[in-house]
Amino acid sequence: MEPEEREAATGRSLNVVHILPQSMDSVPRFLLGPLERVDPAAGGTQLIVVTEDAESAVAMAEAALTMTGPGGIELFPVTSPRRAARLMQGRPVLAIAGAPTDLAELIRGSQLKLSDARTLVVAWADNLLEGDPDANAAIELVMTELPKDAARVVVTAHADARVDGFVERYLRRARRMEEAEILEAEPVSIQYTTASAASRLLTLRRLLDDLDPPSAAIVVGNGEDQAAVSKLLRTLGYSGESNVTVTPGDIAPHTHAVIFYGLPPARQRIAAAAAANPVMTIAVVLPREVTHLRRIAGGEVKPLSLSGAAKTARERERSLRRELSAVLESGVPAREILALEPLLDSHDGIEIAAAALRLLERERSTRKSVESSIASAPPRPAPPRFADNRPPRDRDSRPPRDRDSRPPRGRDARPPRGREERGPARPRSGPGGRPPRDRS
Repeated sequence: MEPEEREAATGRSLNVVHILPQSMDSVPRFLLGPLERVDPAAGGTQLIVVTEDAESAVAMAEAALTMTGPGGIELFPVTSPRRAARLMQGRPVLAIAGAPTDLAELIRGSQLKLSDARTLVVAWADNLLEGDPDANAAIELVMTELPKDAARVVVTAHADARVDGFVERYLRRARRMEEAEILEAEPVSIQYTTASAASRLLTLRRLLDDLDPPSAAIVVGNGEDQAAVSKLLRTLGYSGESNVTVTPGDIAPHTHAVIFYGLPPARQRIAAAAAANPVMTIAVVLPREVTHLRRIAGGEVKPLSLSGAAKTARERERSLRRELSAVLESGVPAREILALEPLLDSHDGIEIAAAALRLLERERSTRKSVESSIASAPPRPAPPRFADNRPPRDRDSRPPRDRDSRPPRGRDARPPRGREERGPARPRSGPGGRPPRDRS
């Protein structure tokens, strides 16, 4: 008997609402069951996972590969509707994950059919229902095309009015499975830097370059992250450095820096890191995970700016000051001084200079946007090579000419003149061309 049949026989609803921390460590708790219900022999797309964006879809696919292995059910991530439509034509897709707008586009194009769907997973609903009209319309389309007997699973970090309204509308008799976070530990202060799922390793490398800690412990959540971070440390030359280590949670006392490679799963993990008395505790998280980090930390959560962006900004300011110094050394014309002198009655000189600098930056920004739009505009078609701009005539479109019907030319073209056409007869002239005399 299938799992859904057993649940139906016991009278339990297939619709479930999971309240879980927004972390990749929570994915097996709600995705393992739907993956086990997929039957490869039945065919068709049986599992649909609605994610916030394409990066979340790829993260879900990686988590599914970790849970099922290379020979298990593959969760196909939709990173581009066009690419997904092409790949789906050549192979069966049993499970698919993607953003609502991408899935809706595949449904409208008939590349994705939900008639065989057994389970729909919405992760995380509190981020998906933030009020984007296009995303909301796409979610409604997916829920409308879903069969009525398909199981619906909603995952959210916290249940609010929007999530409750969505559950009441689309999940009939849904069971609520809440795994409340244990927040008895003392609030912990932590710093964070944001990165995408694809750029976390690059951000970690830049973070190690900026901090250059004498000792560090990089806390990872799974084996894949541990392998990736260990490879990065070997590449950077930390292979013989025992003070910079990768650990799933064990931290030596008095470690200079504790770096969480991803969102900490709970406050207890942060508190355990703080018990080692580090100089700084930093988390490399996704931008959408900052709110959850503030909630589980409980203490002061501050962003950490890497030196690259600050260095670029300082260099730009120094370049601007050098440009202004060059103008001042060359001599300021009297017209500009006379134009700004009346403003000294109500403003300080540095305020006037700051306002002029803002106008300059605004003008440069406008000019750059105009230049970029001109550069990206398609080229104009070349004008036709005719003086009067008339389109060329097509010689083949003219009717053939009958040479026998052409009018005569030359002497043959003059019609014969009869007596009637010559007019009245003139009198004959006499000798010498004079008219004859009238002798009467």
